[in-house]
Amino acid sequence: MLDASTEKLNNLFNMLHKQWDETLAKADPSSLLPRRTGAHSYSITAPLILLDSLHVGGDLYLCIIKDNTETLFSIPLVFTVDGVRRAVAGDGLSQALSQLPNAESSNGNFTINNRYVGAKSGERSIGVDQTEESVVVGEEVIIKYFSQISESSLTSLPKIEALSAAGFIDMPSLLATIQWTHEGSQYLLALMTTYIPGSDDGWTWAVDLAQSFLSSESSIGDSTQFGSELGEILARMHKGFLVHAHHKSDLAAQSGWISSALSDLEIALTLLPGEEGTLLRDLAPTIRSEFNDLKTLGSQDLSLTHGDFHVGQILRTSEGRYLVIDFDGNPVATQQLLSTHQPLIQDLASLLQSIDHVARVVDKRSDFSRTADLEKWIENAQDNVLHAYQTGMSLTVDRALLRLFQIQQEFREFIYAQRHLPVWLYVPQAAIASLVRKN
Repeated sequence: MLDASTEKLNNLFNMLHKQWDETLAKADPSSLLPRRTGAHSYSITAPLILLDSLHVGGDLYLCIIKDNTETLFSIPLVFTVDGVRRAVAGDGLSQALSQLPNAESSNGNFTINNRYVGAKSGERSIGVDQTEESVVVGEEVIIKYFSQISESSLTSLPKIEALSAAGFIDMPSLLATIQWTHEGSQYLLALMTTYIPGSDDGWTWAVDLAQSFLSSESSIGDSTQFGSELGEILARMHKGFLVHAHHKSDLAAQSGWISSALSDLEIALTLLPGEEGTLLRDLAPTIRSEFNDLKTLGSQDLSLTHGDFHVGQILRTSEGRYLVIDFDGNPVATQQLLSTHQPLIQDLASLLQSIDHVARVVDKRSDFSRTADLEKWIENAQDNVLHAYQTGMSLTVDRALLRLFQIQQEFREFIYAQRHLPVWLYVPQAAIASLVRKN
């Protein structure tokens, strides 16, 4: 039987949540999610129900909300007498999180693990367009909020922790995490890492390198040297994952990779019924025939993988060092979430194709007048990645399987573009045409 004080607290808690539910009912659901200027975004539908909350300070809360589709969201909110809105840079929520006690602690279903000691002030959003929102605090740390509570919320932290334990240093230092326990699983809600001032991701630095080659400011060798460094980093990352855990694939898994790629092809074709899908429809018979001829694929090491390893996930610091970020996984590749262990070669395929995509962006800026030159640049950079990776891993990559995953990556680019960013369609169109020509 509850004592009087506990019963009073429970009654107060229930009353507060009832008031918040009424406040949430008046809010525009989409206004509670991160603002997006393009690319992937989440969908949330009313009515909204508050399931849980972590009081951060004042009117600031990190809230667990269920929408009309039973989807769970983690949203930083400000509750005031005038209503509720998403907490943004300047409200102080991120700063308050960064100043939580330097320890591991629990608050109801929330677990906070903070290794950071600091009291810097000031918040600002970063200018890069992302699926999730990130806030820089005191120009010293950056907090990334994960909006949707899903299976992918279970995968990124184990990857980072495995790499940290293995001594992998090519990533920003992990400083703090906030997790929420639900039905026996811990979901990552927010992640705090060291902020790297003056750094750019690959959609800036790699594009600049390709552009410098095109304008004859640098040679093809100098402008593609980064490929060797990225291949070495990928090898070190994969070695770190293998130290954590790995096993060999069986025939069923290998057959599943082919089926998965063919499934993504069909999804892409379904999403592109009009003129924009003409190229893919024309290439589809050739691709299906090639995949169906892959009777046997070599056994592969299965382990944790980055899951979405493209140049945009690689920062270059002002000193020229490369750092890996964002271990959240591919937003399109939902099948990868059925198992946490995947073939390492998928990361390699994703990286190689992102280098192709960089050149397509630069080619468009040149009105597609320098395609031949840029395809030489692609080949040089990709060869550098592949050579460095194979050397670092002391292995020879299965080229047939690598090609399967490269082509599948382009199917996913078609899917992503059609669902979230139609202006991106020209990139997979050019990339997949090039891949098929190379067969």
